[in-house]
Amino acid sequence: MRAESGKRKVERWLTLLLVIAFHFSFSAFHAVQAQCDVKVKSADNKPFEQALAEYGQKHYREASKLLRTVAQRNPKAAEPQFWLGMTAVKNGFNTAAIRKYFTKCIELCHDYPNALAHYYMGMILYTDERYEEAVAEFESYFNLANSSDDPAQTAVYDEASVYLHWARFLAEAELNRAPFDPMMLSGVSSKRNENLPFITHDGQRCYYLREVPARKDRTSFYTDDLEKTVWKLFVSQRIDSAFTAGVELPAPFNQGDPEGGVSLTADGKSLYFSRITGNGGYANSDLYCAEEKDGKWQVERLNSSINGDRTWESQPSISADGQWLYFASNRKGGVGGTDLWRCHRLKNGDWSRPENLGSRVNTLGNEKFPFLHADGHTLYFVSDGWQGFGGYDVYFIDLAMGGDARPTNLGLPINSEGDELSFGVTADGRQAYFPGRVKGSRSRDIVIFDLYPAARPEAMRCCRMKVGTPQETRDTLLVLSEQQASVVTFGVEGLLPAILCGKARELDRRQVVLDDSVSVMDINNTQVLDALAAWLIEHPRVHVAIECPKTADAKAAYNYLTNNKKLRPERLAYRGGSEFSHNQIRLL
Repeated sequence: MRAESGKRKVERWLTLLLVIAFHFSFSAFHAVQAQCDVKVKSADNKPFEQALAEYGQKHYREASKLLRTVAQRNPKAAEPQFWLGMTAVKNGFNTAAIRKYFTKCIELCHDYPNALAHYYMGMILYTDERYEEAVAEFESYFNLANSSDDPAQTAVYDEASVYLHWARFLAEAELNRAPFDPMMLSGVSSKRNENLPFITHDGQRCYYLREVPARKDRTSFYTDDLEKTVWKLFVSQRIDSAFTAGVELPAPFNQGDPEGGVSLTADGKSLYFSRITGNGGYANSDLYCAEEKDGKWQVERLNSSINGDRTWESQPSISADGQWLYFASNRKGGVGGTDLWRCHRLKNGDWSRPENLGSRVNTLGNEKFPFLHADGHTLYFVSDGWQGFGGYDVYFIDLAMGGDARPTNLGLPINSEGDELSFGVTADGRQAYFPGRVKGSRSRDIVIFDLYPAARPEAMRCCRMKVGTPQETRDTLLVLSEQQASVVTFGVEGLLPAILCGKARELDRRQVVLDDSVSVMDINNTQVLDALAAWLIEHPRVHVAIECPKTADAKAAYNYLTNNKKLRPERLAYRGGSEFSHNQIRLL
């Protein structure tokens, strides 16, 4: 169940009233004795009892007439107001009367002893979106219903439980509204509609879909509202602090079959996207990868373990290092409708069989548009199955946390009663972007805004490094943590690896030279030693010596690799002495 609004909420409320009304019996109601300070005057006891008798005989019009007379003569008595409210429930479900009389009843007697008065008052407040007050009324209902043997008062127990759950959720959301000041992403946004943006990890390009005329040679015969349009993949370049107006991606993109949003690795060389192709009359969506080589894109459909002939695979999100691929699919084996799946890169370069993200992410509803942040463990996605505000909402979860962790709704006003589709966060984690509308714009634009701290992922930085041999170097782009030290291993077949450890700012712009005989590294750092052990395991024929100015340091590293990492002692040696100016690894 999700939050409802306006007419839909009223209609649902009336339906509930229709269903539950006939659970109530006159005898149960008649047993209530009001505990308020003021009651019906003794002179009006007889018409009041007669009104209740008419109610018990289901003569609701007659009961209502008598109760109104009693209420007029006893303006401070809560009990006639309660029964007028119950008569309104029975007599045509008059919502205006229900609102009037139960509101008056609670005003006159806040602690009215019949749980149903608080149930209906809670429903009135919930409909008015006064959620915090509704919570108080529903809690009063349960305090009374839990101590009552009256079946009439517990008949709506399940409905009250649902609405209390939702009222608490919505009350908390209102109290914790996030700051939200969306701005149009200039250059990318135009007078036309844009959708499904992706800003590269270095922030220098933005890929997106733009709705454009189907015919480039169109005349002015048709107005913009009547012309036939298609969606095309575009890219905008950042120049200084702004993006350019954007250009269509060249072939092999935009060649006829509709394409979805894209996701790129940190180096910008691998681009993943979806494409819809006709397959025997079935609009089949599959995932593709485009690799940039010599300035040109070469496209390949992903293997059959990912793409099914009669299944829908779309909305890919590739990890910054290209080792994990997340996507949405309606394939068999899921939790609900459309689920989120992932696969990882095998050592031979192929993709593993996809695995479902399970019930910690997926629901009986639909989960779509995964966005794996550059930190590799914070996942944003949209869902209509988790508790939300209407339609599809945006959620996030830290996949590095334990199995009990559940997604967090981004809250109001980022999420709304409408559908939020597609969501991205910049590498530094400070800003988020998605397709939306800003005040004064007639089209759907790409908007960007500051993401509140509690919803931010780990801050990452795109680091440019020069890596290679003394004879040849190449530019390398890595996404590293701004907050924690990262261990990076650079290797070329036949050469010793270079293993660096540090935060992003420390490693950015570094030059790394690989050698065939010696590699300088911080072997006092266990993270570095772990990376060295992993490299040695992948190269079982390599034998090395650990050399340090202090023999104790060399021996400690040797002991860690042989005892903790279980490397064979005959593959390692250690040396210490003043002839070594650095901690280093040398080939034997």
